[in-house]
Amino acid sequence: MQYQITHKPSFSLLKLRLGPGQSIKSEAGAMVYMSSKMQVETKMGSGFLSALARKFLGGESFFFNTYTAPSDGGEIGLAPDLPGDIIELDLNGKSVMVQSGSYLASDSGIQVVSKFGGLRSLFGGEGLFLLEVSGSGKAFLSSYGAIVPIQVQGNYTVDTGHIVAFENSLQFSVGRAGGNWKSTLLGGEGLVANFSGNGTLWIQSRVPSGFITWLTRLLPV
Repeated sequence: MQYQITHKPSFSLLKLRLGPGQSIKSEAGAMVYMSSKMQVETKMGSGFLSALARKFLGGESFFFNTYTAPSDGGEIGLAPDLPGDIIELDLNGKSVMVQSGSYLASDSGIQVVSKFGGLRSLFGGEGLFLLEVSGSGKAFLSSYGAIVPIQVQGNYTVDTGHIVAFENSLQFSVGRAGGNWKSTLLGGEGLVANFSGNGTLWIQSRVPSGFITWLTRLLPV
């Protein structure tokens, strides 16, 4: 499989060239274009309960689409719903935890399973379930805005809405941004995720809620 990510970081498009019989799995609705004779199969992912969790608690689609190239290969273009960045992760047997809406696609050697994130993720505003993306192969994640990798060594604090993904070697807890609830509620920062450990954290430079708030101010009453 060959790939190219163009128009970064604002309007990224993932272009894939698949060899004969090769497959790519994507979030439903991500396909922009594909060559003729490409086979498309729609599945619920990692079991019925996991699919339900993705749909109703993880903010993801109920289904995955799997695209398989014909005997002479094929091309396909994928993009997320929101304008932003796309990155490629070569997992090599590792696993990462991905926030709602940031999973875009992966090759056939990758598993995507909903994981209970605990009440801490619910209170953080990011959904009760996270997606565990693991296996051997490439995974592609998307964002709203640019994606910035951060190497965490010790402790690091991030606004919950800016999290894209993190390695499962990191632990996190949700807390107040300020020293008291007045600072949290009136300071505009809300709740934050406090990460600890050693590993990579990926964040997005913008959050959809910020754009929605800005747009709402422009609407007539």
